[in-house]
Amino acid sequence: MEALYPYAHILHLVLAIMFLGYVFTDLAIISALKNKFDKDTTQKINKTLGAKSFKIFPPSLLIIVLSGGMMMTQYLNSEAGFFNTTMQKLLVLKIIFASIIVLGVLFNLFTKLTGGTKPYFMVHHFHKLVIVLGAGIVILAKMMFEV
Repeated sequence: MEALYPYAHILHLVLAIMFLGYVFTDLAIISALKNKFDKDTTQKINKTLGAKSFKIFPPSLLIIVLSGGMMMTQYLNSEAGFFNTTMQKLLVLKIIFASIIVLGVLFNLFTKLTGGTKPYFMVHHFHKLVIVLGAGIVILAKMMFEV
């Protein structure tokens, strides 16, 4: 497992950058563009972006979770413990933040696949939450190896 760690780490970082980059782009640029067009054009934009992101981001997030889980086992396990060091405590907090993002994405996927209506928060504020939690994850990742 140790031999795979560097490859999992690189894959994890690249996909996480892409994931957060898309969410940031959606918040900062795409949402601003949507307000500049009529309702019909905005629906076309949403449909086009939604179809692409539906194909790319769930598999990407799955790989992020799997690679993160693999890397996590090096620091959290029955031998090393779970809350023995500051690094482990920060890692657990990072896992909680990531779990909130994953649960939100799973909820959105479930809603899309079942044809349900997303709640107001998920439509208008979920990406903002993802950016805040994502920034927290990045900061915690840096702090983990500094303490």
